[in-house]
Amino acid sequence: MLTKQKIKELLSQNITELKPNEIPHFEELKNIKIATDRIIKAIKNNEKIIVVGDYDVDGVTASTIMNQFFKLINYPLEIIIPDRFNDGYGLTPNLMNKIDCDVLITVDNGISSYEASEICKKRGIDLIITDHHTPTYPLPEAYTIIDPKQKDETFPFPEICGAEVAWYLCASLNKSLNTKIDMREFLDILVLAIIADVMPLNHINRILVKMGLSRLAKSQKPFAIILREALNKNFFTSEDVAFNIAPRINSAGRMKHANIAFNFLNSTSLEEARRYYTILNETNEDRKEIEKNITKLCIEKNQNENFIIAVGDFHEGVVGIVASRLVHHYKLPAIVFSDNGEILKGSGRSLGDVNLYDLIDSCREYTLGFGGHKLACGLSIKKENLERFTQKINSETKKLPKEYFYLDEFILGELPLSECDFELLEILESFEPYGEGNPRPKFRAKVNIENIRNLKDNHYKLIISQNGVYKDAIIFRYDGKFSDKCEIIFTLNKNEFNGNVNIQLMIDKIKNNP
Repeated sequence: MLTKQKIKELLSQNITELKPNEIPHFEELKNIKIATDRIIKAIKNNEKIIVVGDYDVDGVTASTIMNQFFKLINYPLEIIIPDRFNDGYGLTPNLMNKIDCDVLITVDNGISSYEASEICKKRGIDLIITDHHTPTYPLPEAYTIIDPKQKDETFPFPEICGAEVAWYLCASLNKSLNTKIDMREFLDILVLAIIADVMPLNHINRILVKMGLSRLAKSQKPFAIILREALNKNFFTSEDVAFNIAPRINSAGRMKHANIAFNFLNSTSLEEARRYYTILNETNEDRKEIEKNITKLCIEKNQNENFIIAVGDFHEGVVGIVASRLVHHYKLPAIVFSDNGEILKGSGRSLGDVNLYDLIDSCREYTLGFGGHKLACGLSIKKENLERFTQKINSETKKLPKEYFYLDEFILGELPLSECDFELLEILESFEPYGEGNPRPKFRAKVNIENIRNLKDNHYKLIISQNGVYKDAIIFRYDGKFSDKCEIIFTLNKNEFNGNVNIQLMIDKIKNNP
């Protein structure tokens, strides 16, 4: 049975706390000086610089940081974010047809841009790749590459996102140019990428997210003011970013064009930010409806055993989210392919210790290209190779130990309702931010249900009891039945209403008559 002190001890084991002055220095990133010197030379010689980003939150925020930094140093910079549907992912040969510059910088992409790097070489363009995805060797032929996951890397914590790499590059430029820009000014943007790209909230990520969330709550940038206004928030948690902000920003690149999200983050007036937020909100609602329908169809048609493969005339922008939904439904890795004729474009997600990148790498003979990391990958294959690819990846997955396949719900243990008070809530809040690598703890308790009130859309407000202790609880999207006695899995939450503050249990699962 858990106590407050035991909870404090258990949570302390999960994290490494850094102080702001302990954040690793940009010089610890391999090749950052080479990249910095070339960009400084370009600035001094008035050369044209183009930055190519990506259409997800990480890529858009990385592009935003580069854009805003170069505005502060008063040097012209062209930002290009590819169109998911016409250009494909990252720096492609097709995208190179639109590019004419002296120095080309990628952010959150480029580590697998082999053909584009050859085009750059032929055209005399100095290509600087900044990325965080797992490299495949040999690397593209670039002027230089900054990627914390490449060989012989000296950076102490390689699990950083693309926007963090871009932020470090700007910090290095700031030092070399002696411009004395406060790099903390970008943390309200950087925090969105770290959380949205599911970076482990430990070490450097933990301190940057803490600082970033604090700055986001106070930021006077139009995008931040509109977020606080639209979401009715005076402060943000990592869950607010993960479930409310990131999906809206991501929806632009998934459904339309990521420039909508880029323009939102770079808005110079409240009117402009509000206009772009409205578009993002509407686009996200469309995305949710399409995703819901495709997920339902994939579950109805599924006949896989070890690895979920779904193919159909699906909207290309939502296949990654659908793959994530299938992972949670089946507790198996999944790839969802969008059928575009002879070429299938897919997005995959994984779980636990199942390394999706390695699984796809073992089937590389059947792919046209792929990239990503342990838990998420993108790939394309010829339709004629689908059956062989499916057989091979199922075969490779079957070799993995069963204990690799788990969804880490981080149920800390059984917690009496008598321990669920403001003192415990303060302990839990002291270990925020929660997220990847530091999941919000869940607890188990056997309780009686004393009262049930249906709010709407299968959302229920409950009063539960245990040994004479009564607590308020809430459960969302529950379509099961209730019994007088049950076991619940829950998290603890502070509920503020009409000036009153009380403890509320957020129920994740109910097991009736345990």
